Amino acid sequence: MSTNYDRGDVVIVPFPFVTSGGALQKARPALIISDHSIDRRFEDLIMVGITSRVVEDLKETEYRIIEGTEAFKHSGLAKTSVVRCEYIMTVPRRLIARRLGRLPDETMKEVDKRLKLSLGIKD
Repeated sequence: MSTNYDRGDVVIVPFPFVTSGGALQKARPALIISDHSIDRRFEDLIMVGITSRVVEDLKETEYRIIEGTEAFKHSGLAKTSVVRCEYIMTVPRRLIARRLGRLPDETMKEVDKRLKLSLGIKD
């Protein structure tokens, strides 16, 4: 049985990264940005990465989820994190380890603004 995932879900997926010893994978949070209420040919999910490495000078394509806020409470994240809208990936549904939480609609509107910037989409 396949678990249903929706746009706005924060999930854990294996992220590839390269070290001097070769390519490895580590479980990391990601945000689902694809809309699965429409009919799709494949069940892959489009996501952006989330990092807990928070810097003071956010780029225009980044959005901070701060501990104590409504977005944070619903996200399931362990600490303040940054949604990196320039780090877009397509992941097979079967690779998702679990769902952590879901971002509120207002937060997703802010993420959408940054996605548009990242992809060069003009209104």
